[in-house]
Amino acid sequence: MTPHTKLAALSAPSWPPEPEIDDELRELEAVSRGLETHTLSANTRRAYVKAWRSFETFCAVHGLDALPAHPETVRWHVAWMSVQTDEHGLPRFSVATIRQRLAGIAEKHLREGLLDPTGHRGVTGLVRGLAKLRATRAVRKRPLLLDDVLRIIRAMDHDVYPAGVSAARDELAIWLGFAGALRRGEAAALSLKSMELNRLDGVHIHVGASKADQDNSQPDVVVLPFGGSPRTCAPCAVHRWVALMGACADRRSTMRLLYGYQLDTHVCGADGSTPLISSADLDSATPLLRATYRNRRSARIHAQGVTGDALHTMLLTRMSEAGMNPSAYGFHSLRSGFVTQARRNGADPSDVRRQTRHKSDRMVEIYDREWLPLQRNAVTSLGL
Repeated sequence: MTPHTKLAALSAPSWPPEPEIDDELRELEAVSRGLETHTLSANTRRAYVKAWRSFETFCAVHGLDALPAHPETVRWHVAWMSVQTDEHGLPRFSVATIRQRLAGIAEKHLREGLLDPTGHRGVTGLVRGLAKLRATRAVRKRPLLLDDVLRIIRAMDHDVYPAGVSAARDELAIWLGFAGALRRGEAAALSLKSMELNRLDGVHIHVGASKADQDNSQPDVVVLPFGGSPRTCAPCAVHRWVALMGACADRRSTMRLLYGYQLDTHVCGADGSTPLISSADLDSATPLLRATYRNRRSARIHAQGVTGDALHTMLLTRMSEAGMNPSAYGFHSLRSGFVTQARRNGADPSDVRRQTRHKSDRMVEIYDREWLPLQRNAVTSLGL
């Protein structure tokens, strides 16, 4: 059999004739189509569209049928992806990417009422073999611990204009990632209404739907607790940034807030201090972490929110400004830093999961093995 041979594709039984439908059923069909768009996240839909286009192109080049596709056609596509390299000679498609591409091919077939060719044993066995051939340990971002976080924050120009505007936002973003253990996409998606001032706890954050809870059905509250020191107080960062957002239309008010900052004094209500904002200031669906623009003389806070990628870039920039090498770090370093710092300080895995919202202790165990190899390790009982 040559690659150009037309292969018989596996297909489901033919559909029965479509029944006559009235106007109401046509409207319900439109509603059902709209609901279907929410079965997958936007990122997943984009990835599947890209996967299908790539597969269609491959089939067109080699004269093969893409829909319905024969399992052998999919095997050849997997083999093709496995040998593609980039300009550095490294694999262009990781095993994870290849699996994602196959998921896109499967989704297209199933939506068309066809059998899934990617589930054939010849395809799954090929991917399994490639995974073993390329077996490597995942490279995880190194954690940023509390001392690292404070070093980054101290290097910012907080009480000067206009640099202090973006410094206030970036400090809050860092505390959201570290104390809140939020992923960058979760932090970027927060609105003012996501925040709730609590006189006993500090600030409650309602994360809502997220990567790990796309149905928004799990408990979603995380806490930014009052800090023992204003320098480690995440609620103070919330108050400072939200107050600046309220004053952003007036340059003098913004400058007055920045110059009046007492970074060594609570501004969140802790220790009898006067809070800068109230719950009424959070009664808005506008983004919490909003984009900023500044030059040497002025600063503006835009209406649109920042992206998760922008938060990642911001952290690396702030690390460089603090004299740190950011090459092994990312925004996820704040979340992994939360786990590592909490475990170093004696927190149980179940306590850690209350904040990270992991469903099991497995991920906490991974952090322990990567960054706390002596944690609960019998080697400490050898008497060395």
